[in-house]
Amino acid sequence: MTGDVGGRPGSPLRPDTQPIEILHVDDDPGFVDLVATFLEREHDAFTVRTETDPHDALGVLEAEDCSVDCVVSDYDMPGLDGLTVLERVRDAHTDLPFILFTGKGSEEIASEAITAGVTDYLQKAGGTEQYSVLANRIRNAVGGYRAERYLNRGIEAIETAQDGISILNEDGRVEYANAACAEILGYPREELIGLHWETFYRDDDVDDVYDELLPEARDGRWRGTTTFVRKRGDELDIEHTLSYTADGSLICTLSPQAADAAASNLSVKEQAIDEAPVGILLTDPHQDDNPIIYANDEFTDLTGYEKREIVGRNCRFLQGEATEDEPVQRLRTAIDNREPVTVELRNYRKDGTEFWNRVRVAPLFDDDGEVDLFVGFQDDVTDRKRYEQQLRSNSARLEALFEHSPDMFAVHDIDGEIRDVNQRLCDELGYTEAELLGRNVWDIDPTADPDRASSFWDTLPPNTPHRFEGELERKDGSTFPIEVHLIRLNLDGEDRFVAMDRDISDQKRRERDLVQQNERLDRFTSVVSHDLRNPLRVAEGRLELLREDCDSDHVDDVDHALDRMDTLIEDLLTLAQTGAEAMTLQSIQLSDLVETSWGALSTADATVTVETDRTVEADRDQLQQLLTNLFRNAVEHGGPAVTVTVGDTADGFYVADDGVGFPESAGESVFDAGYTTADDGSGFGLSIVEEVASRHDWTVTAANGARGGARFDISIE
Repeated sequence: MTGDVGGRPGSPLRPDTQPIEILHVDDDPGFVDLVATFLEREHDAFTVRTETDPHDALGVLEAEDCSVDCVVSDYDMPGLDGLTVLERVRDAHTDLPFILFTGKGSEEIASEAITAGVTDYLQKAGGTEQYSVLANRIRNAVGGYRAERYLNRGIEAIETAQDGISILNEDGRVEYANAACAEILGYPREELIGLHWETFYRDDDVDDVYDELLPEARDGRWRGTTTFVRKRGDELDIEHTLSYTADGSLICTLSPQAADAAASNLSVKEQAIDEAPVGILLTDPHQDDNPIIYANDEFTDLTGYEKREIVGRNCRFLQGEATEDEPVQRLRTAIDNREPVTVELRNYRKDGTEFWNRVRVAPLFDDDGEVDLFVGFQDDVTDRKRYEQQLRSNSARLEALFEHSPDMFAVHDIDGEIRDVNQRLCDELGYTEAELLGRNVWDIDPTADPDRASSFWDTLPPNTPHRFEGELERKDGSTFPIEVHLIRLNLDGEDRFVAMDRDISDQKRRERDLVQQNERLDRFTSVVSHDLRNPLRVAEGRLELLREDCDSDHVDDVDHALDRMDTLIEDLLTLAQTGAEAMTLQSIQLSDLVETSWGALSTADATVTVETDRTVEADRDQLQQLLTNLFRNAVEHGGPAVTVTVGDTADGFYVADDGVGFPESAGESVFDAGYTTADDGSGFGLSIVEEVASRHDWTVTAANGARGGARFDISIE
């Protein structure tokens, strides 16, 4: 054996470095020229040919010298629509990339396009960014198309090569051998699989292979002349090349050609296998159960299995509980009939995770026309399946929302053009759907500013609702206020803005009434606090002067009446102002506020007992007012030595005293404005308690306690 060591040859020309010729079909001459200009700016490799008649476009594709790499077609065209063009193209060019670039988009069209075999689906939009998106879609589609053709040519080259090509696993056993290898060594192909390489060498040469050939192959490549022992025992000297892949597999070539020519051919074949962008399997139909005899690295990455776990098994080992029977049966039928087939299966990786697998299987024939092997290509199409499902789900939800929502809906693009509306909007505005479609947002919303709207919409983040108020103008010129919930969505691949409009005329009317009510309340509190208090202060002053001038029991009665009037005014103001101010909710330690509220009262010999460590979410000032009023009520009705207890309940807290309690006939009337059993009470203290509780969405009840006295339970949950 003689040989030399050499580095790996360079990669052949990759398909993504070649020029890309695009055929754009659209009946609008101005638009196709515009698209061609932008696409050729986006990518130097792009050459765009335009046709405005679909029949002429099909003629271009039927020409013998056709070099089109991708078709971009509109949908709504006279004579032939885009889906019909797609069907005609698929009849002659099964895998040629075809992108439907249309201004008329819907879930139905998208579904039909996918079923018909469209490569991609893109809806026309406003602005120039759509051309960058289209350019990326074209590059991706053509890249995948060329890679697959590139791979197919590589596999065909391997299978039809005159050189013998085999792949050995880490144990040195044959995993794959092409027909030429089997012929050179004199074995049927199925017998080669699993044999150790030592089988093909003379005993005296085995040590040299271990000591010289294999170490040199690990360093780069071994190439030289080797004496092989064929199945019949005869020997054959042949040019031989060895090299290792990254996973430790050994690639062996046997060639009667000159060494340089063999190395050149080998580089193409190795690259075709090593750089294939899809999973590749080879199966042998001549063995029982059509076992896998080769899997490339991409397949192991896709499934998580190692090659030693794959070779020798039937492809069905990837199937599982959710794998549907129908595509599996189509796959089996095609294999039994020795026909090519493409199906999509829900398969399972080694770790148990599901993925959608696009499986393309084709028979490989020998020179006699008999099936030699089956080659299978495996693509992970989970993302596409998920996108299709999401598209269907979103479309169904949107359609249901459009048809059944009591709110008005409008969908517009970034230029403000209305693309879709629901019937409720038409009914409210007095237009038909046809009259609204194509109008701009500012045609029906007089508050929208055409000069600022697009820039505002452009700043909205996707999938995030934004709320604001506006107006809608009816066909008769009348307007009404609306609350708008606007969200930016990707619908059928297009940037769209969905506006849900709600008539808030009643709300605005209530707000105006509330403003008027608050204004009246302000006037009332002004009269009470100023116009009544001033005369009261005058009366109190004059009474003091009168007390100096005469001694009469009537003076004390008048003084008591004036004090009661002062108390009434204070409680009236408190009741009027409760709820007029905005609440600020915060976490409050109830025990601390009890101590603060109690300390602010003049309680003589009365005491308070705190039996709670509860924290409540409340407005501090209003909760203090509630506690103060309950404490004052206990002192006024229970006497100067009353004991007040604040404790926990299952859903809140209570305030109880050991006084005389309520009369049996009192019931819930204790919270009525003006109710009191004290001679000098205002009757508004407990009304204020109920108002504060209501503002916090709490419930307050009053009853006599089990041991006597009054008890108030405040439920806060």
